[in-house]
Amino acid sequence: MKMQTSIHWTVAALALALTHVPPVESATLAEAQAECQGIAQQQAANTPAPAQPQAGGRARGAAVGAMAGAVKGKSKANQYGNVSDQAAEEYTRNQAQDAAKMGAVVGASKQRQQRRQSASQQSAASGNAYNQAYSACMAGKGFPGQ
Repeated sequence: MKMQTSIHWTVAALALALTHVPPVESATLAEAQAECQGIAQQQAANTPAPAQPQAGGRARGAAVGAMAGAVKGKSKANQYGNVSDQAAEEYTRNQAQDAAKMGAVVGASKQRQQRRQSASQQSAASGNAYNQAYSACMAGKGFPGQ
């Protein structure tokens, strides 16, 4: 019985020794974490931004819409042979203006969507750069998996 108690205490002491981190090492870990966080923040801040979407989405959409509207208006006007040239021209102009307005809305919407996507990609790239720099720094200081 005395032998079992002695073995039990020995195993308990060994387990405590293996799981206990001396205060000096935990201070070193905290220092390493603080230093690596600073390095990782600098690295993330220096991550190059992805290319910004081109400006002018509204103007491009309006131009495309105007061309499509003009073609549609001209085609419709040509279907009726007894329409005066002035009425056909006015109809074509109205169709081009309406289509240009719709094209401007679509172009602006696409441009906003591209900007949101670009901002999301920038955020993800910055986060990845931070995580990689922090992990590499901690591994270099002897704390892998931190």
